[in-house]
Amino acid sequence: MNNKSPFGLNEWLLYLQDRKFPAGSESIAKLTKQIKTPDETLDRMQKNIASEPMLAFAILNQANTIVEYKRNDIKSPLHAASMIGMKGIGQSLSKLDSYTPSSKNKAHISFLREIQISYEAAAMARRWAIDKKISHTEDVFWLTFFRDAVRWLLWYHACDAMEQITQRLRRGDSPIKTEMELLGCRIDELSVALFKYWKVPNIIIDSFLTDQVPTAEELQSIARLTHTPDQLPGFAEDKRITILMNSPLILAYCATRVAQEANVMGWASKQLPFFYRVIAAILHIRLGDAIQLTHYACVEAAQDARYSAKPSLAAQLLSPMLYTRPSESGAGNLAKKVKSDPLTALQKQLEHTQEPKPRASLAMKAMLRLFATASQQILILKHDQATNKLSPMLQYGLDLELIKKVQWNTPSSVINKLISKRVAVHFNDSKLSTMFEQMPAGSKSLFASGQHLFLASAPVTDTETYIYWLIGNEALDGKQFDLFKRIIKLAD
Repeated sequence: MNNKSPFGLNEWLLYLQDRKFPAGSESIAKLTKQIKTPDETLDRMQKNIASEPMLAFAILNQANTIVEYKRNDIKSPLHAASMIGMKGIGQSLSKLDSYTPSSKNKAHISFLREIQISYEAAAMARRWAIDKKISHTEDVFWLTFFRDAVRWLLWYHACDAMEQITQRLRRGDSPIKTEMELLGCRIDELSVALFKYWKVPNIIIDSFLTDQVPTAEELQSIARLTHTPDQLPGFAEDKRITILMNSPLILAYCATRVAQEANVMGWASKQLPFFYRVIAAILHIRLGDAIQLTHYACVEAAQDARYSAKPSLAAQLLSPMLYTRPSESGAGNLAKKVKSDPLTALQKQLEHTQEPKPRASLAMKAMLRLFATASQQILILKHDQATNKLSPMLQYGLDLELIKKVQWNTPSSVINKLISKRVAVHFNDSKLSTMFEQMPAGSKSLFASGQHLFLASAPVTDTETYIYWLIGNEALDGKQFDLFKRIIKLAD
């Protein structure tokens, strides 16, 4: 955005409510031509409508504005198009802003990526609905798909602010606090207000309201019904929770949360097992089946490949390293990329290395390659249980004189915890600043302001433990922490 970004619910409403929806210039041109063709039919226009999200959204809203008495019945854009006819579709075009997607435009790519995430969420909700034997599964699909339309527009019109939100979420900040501080309102709150203004179907609006979807406490109660992975979940005794579990709205809500979490934090997110338990309870299936069903839905979304602004969740689930940029596609480049993967190289090198210290050295080299932009400061300490001494063993990027000045064997609760059992911790800048008193005296001098720290311990013999330090240039996120742990596990 060129001018000062809006802040607060009212400012965002004024900024977005009458703004035209971005739609691909090719789709608009094609649809305009089809409308003017005398023998054109809606059946032949369906593919064009369904493939352009904001066009489909505009048609859905147009139908619910013109045929308001049928509002609760019009949930899909194809149904909406048949209700308003050629004339109504033509009127919808006036609400669109034609643009030509560019790979060099950050807002365009972010906008299309968010649409793809919503498509993946919709595929999950539809697959769950099919398993639950809910009628009108396509309505569940479109309900889930369009409930994040405001999020798409925020990425298009306020890309920088949304990037800041994503970065803070990856650092573990609260979504509510982050959105309030950067936007001045909740995205869900803004969605409800704009949806009411645009005459979006009531069922989509209801998917945000706490009288229609579970509260955080109710989600906990639902998750607790899935007691153990190998048993079917129990049944809810609370009448309201039973009603909520039988509503399609809970599927849309959970699918959105799962898709956003998997895309922002990765499949290793600690929140995903919670939602798997919720879904298992809702569908009354075993936990493993709920996970498999979710992954299968991601594969379905990837196979359809209606939107491809990012690697699909199915690709990320298998291995991000197997997927390359379109300009680098092809078997030769793919083999080259996998071959040069530092993790693959580390595994092969470790097969021929048995001594603990050389293995730790190989792990450090792999970290330097994989964290090339995020960190260039690594320290590996060795603790000898026989002498109860801690000493630096390997380091890269740190000041050697500062390392020597640290009193490594002064009492430290952090070090004691690390040597007592296998542990991995992520200290962000605020947490790290409070932990220096519990770390070896003088270790604070190794850090600059705003840095993050990954710490992990790895027992290598009955009497020796290695402690790995990875100091981030600035912030480090959950995906990087998982990668850090994986490297150390390989080196063990």
